[in-house]
Amino acid sequence: MKKIALLGLVLLPCLAVAEESAKQWDLGLALTARQSPFVGGDLQLGAKPVLADKSGFDIPGPALSLLKTSRANYYIGAGLDDWDHERGGSAQLKDMQELDQAINLRVGGAWKIMNGVTLFDIAQDMTAHKGTQLKVRYTFNPEPYQAIFRPYGEVQWLSDKVTDYYVGVNADEVKADRPAYQADAAFAFKAGVSVEQPLSPKLTLVADAAITAYDAEIRDSPIIERSSVWSGALGLRYRW
Repeated sequence: MKKIALLGLVLLPCLAVAEESAKQWDLGLALTARQSPFVGGDLQLGAKPVLADKSGFDIPGPALSLLKTSRANYYIGAGLDDWDHERGGSAQLKDMQELDQAINLRVGGAWKIMNGVTLFDIAQDMTAHKGTQLKVRYTFNPEPYQAIFRPYGEVQWLSDKVTDYYVGVNADEVKADRPAYQADAAFAFKAGVSVEQPLSPKLTLVADAAITAYDAEIRDSPIIERSSVWSGALGLRYRW
C-alpha cells in the first residue's frame, strides 16, 4: 500500500498539467506481481495507476514533457525503484538493516525510430541510497503506434550505491551462512511485452509480462537466490 500512496503523490503533479483535455480522462488501475530475487523472499503484489499514452512514446511512469515533437519527446519525471526495499518480506533476512523506499527524479528522451521507440532514462534517488540508474529501452510499436502487442528489450545500469544498498552485506549483518559482501556497479537485462486490447469504446484491457536477468555483481550476493525474476501486471483503463 505504501507504494500505491507514493505513486499517487508523484502522479498528482503530472495530472495537474496533463496535456489531454480536462474534459476527458483515460485512467485505470493495474494489479502487479513480481518474483523476489532475495533468499526466502515472497511474491510481491501491488497495484499501479495506468495512464493512456496516445503519443506513442511509451514513457514508463509519471512524466512531464519539456520538449516534444512528432518524433522526439524530452521529459522529466518521478518514480520508484524496481527493487523491493522490504527484501520480499524474507524471514531469513529480517535481522538485516531496514531499507528505505527510494524515490527517483528522472530525466530522459524518447525517439520514434526503427518501427518503434528508443528511450534513454536517467534516474537519481533522493531518499534512500542516493544512487543513479540508467535505462535504455527499445519498444517495437510501428506506426500509427497503436499496436496491441508491444515487445520491448531493456538494458539497465545500476551504480554501486544502488546495488550495494540492496544486495550488499555489512560486517554487522554477517552470519555463518551469510558472508560480508560489497557489490559494485552492475547491469540488468529485461525483456517483455505490453498489451493494450480495447474491450469497448471506453474500456481497455492493459497487461505486461517481463523477465529480468542480473549480472554476477548481483547474483553472487549471499542474499540473492535467483539470477532472474519475472514480473507482470493486469488491469483496466477507462475513458470518461
